[in-house]
Amino acid sequence: MPVIAQPPSGGAQLLDRTVILLDLVADGGVEGLSLKDLAARSGLNTATCHRILNTLVGHKLLARDDKKRRYRLGARMAIYGVRAARGPGIISRCEIALSRLRRRTGDTTHLMARFNHDSVCLDRRDGECIVPTLTGSIGGFVPLGVGPGSIAMLAFLDEDEQDYIIRANLGRYASYRNLTENKVRQLIADTRRRGYAVDVGELIPGIAGVGLPIMTPGEKPGAALSFTLLCAKLTPGVLEHYGALLKEEIDAIVGQ
Repeated sequence: MPVIAQPPSGGAQLLDRTVILLDLVADGGVEGLSLKDLAARSGLNTATCHRILNTLVGHKLLARDDKKRRYRLGARMAIYGVRAARGPGIISRCEIALSRLRRRTGDTTHLMARFNHDSVCLDRRDGECIVPTLTGSIGGFVPLGVGPGSIAMLAFLDEDEQDYIIRANLGRYASYRNLTENKVRQLIADTRRRGYAVDVGELIPGIAGVGLPIMTPGEKPGAALSFTLLCAKLTPGVLEHYGALLKEEIDAIVGQ
């Protein structure tokens, strides 16, 4: 990989160097990058690189795996990602829909948004029965391709962009039950054919999900609404009914 050209000297040099390192770590994948890798790719000397990285770790912008001696994005970056992914009023635009969907079904509802290669939970309403979810809570995230809300967005991106994201996330899919590249591609095909994404206890045993992207005409999907519910509730027609409920609310959101 070519060395990144150094920014000119001046008062902003430290900030420029910090951004270079953040960008490199962000592109380093789930395994992260070592100090040696980061110094080589940034063109910074090891001492300067180490000092900046330690400061970023202290502010939780980066996390350091002391066992593997590698750096990856930290918890605070995930929070920033949630805030950046909101878009102009997306949370406020979906608040009523989330509450209404929860009230009509009694199940947990989510607003998910795309942020780089991830799907981030921006908002949710817990159902009558508290169920485990892939993101855990507001601000939690999963790789694009994991879970119905995530698949719902990925499925309606351009094919080249889908391929790029899938390749970038391949190593991360292995952390999820029964999830392979072929499985993700099959889920994409099924979602495009059906119009909404479905998981029937494949990722979390006993837990199902339904997701539908929020798509403004002429734009790529950047958000999705989804349900999480017990598989025990999946009587005939339930998935279709939940898909129709999501479509009804999303049509109203897009029409605002």
